[in-house]
Amino acid sequence: MTVMLVRLAFAGIRSRLLPSALTIAIAAAAVATIVIALEVRSSGVDPWQRTFAKANGAHVLAFVPSHADAAAIGELPGVTERSAPVPLTWATVGPRGSTDQVQLAGLSGRTAVNEPVPTAGSQLRDDGIVLERSLANALGIEAGATIELTSRRGSIEIPVLGTAVVPSQPRYPRRRPGLAWVTRSTLDRIEPDRARWSWSEAVRLADPSAAAAFTERAAAGFPSAVVRSGPLYFETWQAQRDNALGDAQGTQVIVIIFTILLLIVAFVVVGILVGARASEEHRQIGLLKAAGFTPRQVGVVFALESGALGLVAAALGFGLGAILAPRLAAPSAETLLGSPTMAANPWHILLAGCVVLPVLLAGALTSTRRSTRFTVLEAIRAGSPSPPNSRLARAVVRSVMPLTIGLGLKDLLARGRRAVLLAAAIALTGAMVVVVLSLDATLDAQRASKTSDFPDELLLLIYTLDTVLLLITATTLVAVALLSVRERIRDYGVLKAIGLTPRQITSTVVSAHAAIAVVASLLAIPLGIGLYLALFRIAGDTTEDAVLAPWWSLALIPIGTVLVVVAATSLPARLATRIRTADALRYE
Repeated sequence: MTVMLVRLAFAGIRSRLLPSALTIAIAAAAVATIVIALEVRSSGVDPWQRTFAKANGAHVLAFVPSHADAAAIGELPGVTERSAPVPLTWATVGPRGSTDQVQLAGLSGRTAVNEPVPTAGSQLRDDGIVLERSLANALGIEAGATIELTSRRGSIEIPVLGTAVVPSQPRYPRRRPGLAWVTRSTLDRIEPDRARWSWSEAVRLADPSAAAAFTERAAAGFPSAVVRSGPLYFETWQAQRDNALGDAQGTQVIVIIFTILLLIVAFVVVGILVGARASEEHRQIGLLKAAGFTPRQVGVVFALESGALGLVAAALGFGLGAILAPRLAAPSAETLLGSPTMAANPWHILLAGCVVLPVLLAGALTSTRRSTRFTVLEAIRAGSPSPPNSRLARAVVRSVMPLTIGLGLKDLLARGRRAVLLAAAIALTGAMVVVVLSLDATLDAQRASKTSDFPDELLLLIYTLDTVLLLITATTLVAVALLSVRERIRDYGVLKAIGLTPRQITSTVVSAHAAIAVVASLLAIPLGIGLYLALFRIAGDTTEDAVLAPWWSLALIPIGTVLVVVAATSLPARLATRIRTADALRYE
């Protein structure tokens, strides 16, 4: 029985190349986004570890109010290596009023722990400054340039000697302020009042895994007066790693949102395509039931093909996601030695498959449920099931509208589930266009006021995923139009026999789908706005900073949607008019 089910599932698959390719494409896109979400952080772990080893990174980095407090931390039990306490102060890069703040660390020679690793230019010396690399890149400052540092005491001009990285500093401007290193004498010039300095102490432990316990003991040793007098906090090496790789969080949020949308669209598309196939094979379903197949077994016949296509898509999507993940992790490389590496985990393809395959199977099974409810006699006597005359279709017939639009809507709405699924796919795609337009507007507003912390790679990913979603939806429209035309060939022959022109028949198909697109695109605008604001909240930002797309660009979405739908459905509709009337009337 199992062998027979498999043979029936893949019988005639060559005639379904477009639906099969569409299923593979959307499932592969969903698998790729899941793999990216899982891989994007792990691809940066190895470069961070190399940076940590090169800098002799701190297992615990302490920020305290005074030199004595920093020295006391270095004397605590469990410490095997420590740096000299490092004084810290604040300044801005540029004239007074500039928003680009920098934390200046005053070094007096080499540090034993958490040593800045040079990446360009020369070593630190008096009357010069070394910038953390991501800060220099964000502000467009190169080694050899002269910058203006402004503090409460005034401004000084100082040459940039080079750039460096440390494993404890995340990418600027995601972490503000930026970090730079000067000599102790230069720090005295910028802030002579040492009472305004804060201090840091970097230590290495005999047991790195006990870093969290060490910070708890160290914090407990400070009296409440010290806590109130200034900054007091600790960063373990695990927290430093998480912060350094924090760019992956934004990518993960974005791809998870797109994954959910792609899974919804996958369910919709598979439901439409498999439902159409079940409708075409209505008589064969009756013969299977007459041969003893149960409705569940008939559903399995259609689900097996979707599952097999999903396995192919999982392999393709895993490879694509593993390749893209290191490229999307590239922003974190500004603070690390080396580029993110491919860290493909075979378990990730299993996890992605366990998410995507059930969606494909559910879409196939739910779409064939109605086709298996007919009795054997009804299925064998009818070449295809008659679509139910829905209330909405009857309302269209009674309404006062042009004949061609009325006929097209009546045919499309008669299969209510397909119309609803198609409208949902169009609405979700339009909503993501609203999200992208609003995100672009927000970034433009940020660029005008301050350095943006949104990586270009992540913006490119969003544009790419949105384009993929648009292409999938457009291809779905073509496939649905072809299915609708094939199902109505005989009806089109009747319409031609009573005098309708090929242009009028084409209009029945195009206008009906365009009407669905108008309704769906109008729903997409508020849906997209809500999704965008929800995305802001998930990312941890307040919606006060969110900027919506301008009204004129939102107004273009229904127009653009209708144009895409018309372009996608025109060709299948024209093909229907080329069949001779006699052949159309005999079409089975």
